Amino acid sequence: MNITIEAGSLFTKHAKKMTLVAQLMLGDRAEAEDAVGDVFADVASGKISAVGDKTEALLMTCLKNRCLNLIKRRMLMQRAKLLATADDTVSESSPADNETDEMENILDFIDNELTPQTARILRMHYQQKLKYREIAAQLGISQTAVYKHLAQGINKLKRKFKNNGQD
Repeated sequence: MNITIEAGSLFTKHAKKMTLVAQLMLGDRAEAEDAVGDVFADVASGKISAVGDKTEALLMTCLKNRCLNLIKRRMLMQRAKLLATADDTVSESSPADNETDEMENILDFIDNELTPQTARILRMHYQQKLKYREIAAQLGISQTAVYKHLAQGINKLKRKFKNNGQD
């Protein structure tokens, strides 16, 4: 069977459901349609071999991974924008000593206010630059657990340091 024809029939059968799932994950219809299209482009190119009785599960897994990568990329871009904004604010309004003091306050908060597991995961991800799967493998937990610990830690840090440490 021609790979392009196979991709077309798979698209017809699965695209609607996949788009709904992607839209739930991404929160944007156009971005969801692009993610689904990318998965089927990989099928058409032969990068993904989707045949057999587990085709839908494979397609959904590929879609989930693509969506998670898009979300991660979005979060990295937001973090970069925040860091750029914070960097501009620091350079305009405060000396380098204040930046060092703030960093010490953040590290102290991580060590003393977060759970040991959340603190460990934050440090592994941001200081050691480990990926979710690497952290999960080292700690013997799921990638979802890594994500949840990171999200929880970041949210607590945001709440604590949102107004310059004032609760």
